[in-house]
Parts: sequence; structure tokens; C-alpha cells
Amino acid sequence: MERIEKLKINIEQSMSRPMVTSKDFEALYGEIQRRTNETVGVSTLKRIWGYIGGYRSVRVTTLDVLCRFVGVPDWHTFVADCCNVESEQSSHRVITSTVSIEQIGVGWSVEIEWNPGRRLLLTHCGGGMFEVKESHKSKVVAGDTFHCDRFIIGLPLYMDNFIHDNQPPVLFVVGKKGGLTKVKTIANI
Repeated sequence: MERIEKLKINIEQSMSRPMVTSKDFEALYGEIQRRTNETVGVSTLKRIWGYIGGYRSVRVTTLDVLCRFVGVPDWHTFVADCCNVESEQSSHRVITSTVSIEQIGVGWSVEIEWNPGRRLLLTHCGGGMFEVKESHKSKVVAGDTFHCDRFIIGLPLYMDNFIHDNQPPVLFVVGKKGGLTKVKTIANI
């Protein structure tokens, strides 16, 4: 509970207002959607703040969205960084299948997959820049571009300088839950 209280304080500071009226929660709902492109229901927000009854626990996925709203990647990171709590294992060796850009020739294709059933076919444009050629069940679409240094099975893919629909570049992540499930390179001859 103390950790959630700290998160609520961070959110109120980010909003520059306390959450005390129904309009405050509606404004927070809209701002969460605007900043993160994700949603947390107004009634859920009201329960977390105790504005209405029924609050017993909060799903980690909800806490993850609220953390991203204040600029922290997820709840686990918030607890470890903001609440001075040591994580069980703060660093470890990656012992899994990794494909670095040095292994991918310019013009080669890379097929990646993550759950639930999402898939992208990419083309390496050189220097770690990739263009999406095909997309299946993803918000990432053909024509989008991004930079990355490596693809790691079991870990999320962070797309740096992600450009979608001629919007300014952002950092975008796919496979946040469970990471990539497949990485296949296809040499174009």
C-alpha cells in the first residue's frame, strides 16, 4: 500500500493537481490516454484513490500503465528505483538466442514474433535501421521505421527512433509481456 501511495503522489504531481473530484479523475483518464496511448478506467482510478469503494488490490498491468504515465517503464522498476527496494535480481547474464545487427546484412529480412500471435517482417536498411514490410496483429504497421542493435528471444524489443505515420520519433516497445518468441533472419540473394 505504501508503494501505491508513493505512485499516487507522483501522479498528482505530474498532473499538478490532487485527485479529489470526479472531474479530476476524468482529466487523469484523458491525460493517461494521451501520454501513454493506454487506458485505465475512470472507476478504477477512483477506486485506487479511495474516491469510491471496492478497492482491495490493483492489477500489476494497471500499475504498469500508471508508472509509464509518470515516466517509469513498469511497476517493478518503480518499486526498485523509487521505493528503494532491492529487486530479487537486479542484473543477470542474458543466456538466450540473440541476433545482433552485425549478423544481419543490409537488405536482409528479419521476421519477429511475440504473444499473442503478433508478427512483423522487417528489412534491415543498414546501421541498425529497420523498415516494417509486413505486420500481423500489431500497432506497428508497414512503412514504420526504427533503430535497434539486437533482437533477443524472451526479452521485449525496444524500438528507438520509432517513426509511425510521419509523427516525431519515439521509443516504442513490443513484446513487453514475455518478450520476443521468434527471431528469424532471411538473407536476400
